[in-house]
Amino acid sequence: MSYQNRYAQQTTNFADGDVCNAHTGKNYAVCLFFLFAFFIAVSANASVTGIVVDKEKNPIIGATVATDIPSIGTLTDNNGTFELKKTDSVSEITISSVGYKSRKFTKSEIPFEIILESAYYKAGDILVSSSRAKVGESPVAFDNFSAEEIERDYDVGEFTLLLKNTPNLHTFVDAGSSLGFGSVRIRGFDDKRVVTYINGVPLNDPEDQLTYFVDLPDFAANITDIQVQRGVGNSLYGDASFGGTINVVTDAFAASRQTTVSFGYGEYLASGKSIGSFYKQNFEFSSGTVNNKWIYGGRFSKQKSDGYRDNSWYRGWSYYFTVGRLDPNSVTEIHIYGGPIKYHAAWYGHTREELAQNRRINVGILGYDELSYSNATDNFNQPHYHLHNHYTVNDRVSIHNTLYYIRGKGFYEQYRPFSDYSEYNIDSNLTSASSGDLVRQLWVEKNQYGWNPSVEIEHDKGKHTLGGSFYYFKAKHFGKVVWAQNLTGQLEPQHVYHTYYGTKYVGSVYAQENYKLTEKLATQSTAQLRFQKYKFDRDNIGVFTGLNYDVDYLFFSPRIGFNYDVNEHIDLYTNFAVASRTPTDKAIFDGDTPDPGELPKLEITDSSLVNGITQYQFGDPTVKSERVTDIEFGFTYRDTKSAIDFNLYWMNYKNMIVAEGGVSDGIYFS
Repeated sequence: MSYQNRYAQQTTNFADGDVCNAHTGKNYAVCLFFLFAFFIAVSANASVTGIVVDKEKNPIIGATVATDIPSIGTLTDNNGTFELKKTDSVSEITISSVGYKSRKFTKSEIPFEIILESAYYKAGDILVSSSRAKVGESPVAFDNFSAEEIERDYDVGEFTLLLKNTPNLHTFVDAGSSLGFGSVRIRGFDDKRVVTYINGVPLNDPEDQLTYFVDLPDFAANITDIQVQRGVGNSLYGDASFGGTINVVTDAFAASRQTTVSFGYGEYLASGKSIGSFYKQNFEFSSGTVNNKWIYGGRFSKQKSDGYRDNSWYRGWSYYFTVGRLDPNSVTEIHIYGGPIKYHAAWYGHTREELAQNRRINVGILGYDELSYSNATDNFNQPHYHLHNHYTVNDRVSIHNTLYYIRGKGFYEQYRPFSDYSEYNIDSNLTSASSGDLVRQLWVEKNQYGWNPSVEIEHDKGKHTLGGSFYYFKAKHFGKVVWAQNLTGQLEPQHVYHTYYGTKYVGSVYAQENYKLTEKLATQSTAQLRFQKYKFDRDNIGVFTGLNYDVDYLFFSPRIGFNYDVNEHIDLYTNFAVASRTPTDKAIFDGDTPDPGELPKLEITDSSLVNGITQYQFGDPTVKSERVTDIEFGFTYRDTKSAIDFNLYWMNYKNMIVAEGGVSDGIYFS
């Protein structure tokens, strides 16, 4: 019962009593006295009653009924009902419960039956909101992909193929099918210059800055939202974004319990004949909300494809598990995902003449034909562990923390004809020739530990955001020979011919201000300071000379933009942004190179001869950091039936690191 109805019933009953039916002046005075006294008593003890239920009209037990007077509040009982007493000075009442969205009412408008909706928490809303663009607020060019669009378009394949119709974006998979090694370009920039986030965690590899989407098998099945920003955009940490940013949000908490099993099969046809097949097996489950506090779910799948190009098969196993805890002022999520993959090499290009003869050609470097080797494969497993927490301090202040750990381990196996055995540390006493064919494996083991904290403070004109990103990364690279021709002796089972280590310490801090200058004009300004230290250390094995050095970088990246709301349909925006990018590790020095005379691209500040070996002191890199200045202007139109986006940009690119024009050796790019 609402406050008004209860009060009206009490005063009506009093008016029907005997005292106030008197008509004499004396009795009339007595009547007024009792009316006044009763009014004071009722006012002093005015109460509000009601019942709190969910959408299915089930009572919610233990829901918090709070008011704007801290000393006045209560909880719902076993029937979901409550009674607030002494509410004469109360003006607002808030109903909340773990696992449900809270509701706020004025005392005069609160209904008797209060329905709370289940809290369907979306990671993108609570974890990465500061780096995501919003229509009418963010002065950047972007596109959103909803859960409905993703579910409609995805069956089997790399998740980047979902973005293929995005303006200024090009994506492909080397194998010619939907599974295998793929990449993305935005505005012509390769994915070393495009930053990808998963729930706010940078995905780009810290060493070569590429994004190995292939290492996340069947990952698109876990995605509920994607946003693609073009240009320097709104990325606040991670490697520098030149071409654009891809923000990915994985499965949120499902509101109901469910289990799904699915199977899929397909074939590639050419001239009516099958040239390959693919299939997928999938199992997933969700608990729904358990005890109004816990929720968990998972997905397991297997994908297999013959590929389109010759010898370009793919095998992938994936898992995704999430568990969440919902508390009155905080949400905590754990995401664990990954899966081993194995696929045959298909990353070499071919001339038009070769393609005209065989559209599916896949032979590798001319004269080597190493891809005819059946196990020319990439083998990798990279599990990701994320812990996210969102804590609401009050109506204006919230704190976000993300801890993550990424563990990668795998190798690329390659057939190497006409190889010089000395480069592989093979003792001449074990061979009948100085060269021959061999099979090598290039291994990498990597560990990355990171923390992304931020604080958001809302104010009457917008929002302040303060945050940072910090991570430690270490990788071990080593090469092994698993077979060789012309052997007269026995190689060690694990014949390691080179080893080197790469270590990174990276930290950045940023401040962002969203401020509404007028009712129609808003601005967004950001300042970011980023520090990075890189250390390289190679063991002295065979012709691979020992070498170590370290390099420091410090960047300041300012950004400012304005958004003008012309009317409910039209927005104009402009922005200015600066971003800097370090060279990849191999752009400075390729640790896999056996040439003893090869030195890193660093200034030599001093040298000395020790025991017949020249030792160097190194300074700054001779390969300069890239820097982009981006100026943009945009126009957007939105109504219920259509959307139009128009974007102009000018980018000043300094110190661009270009490819040398040769053929890359395997899948390790610089």
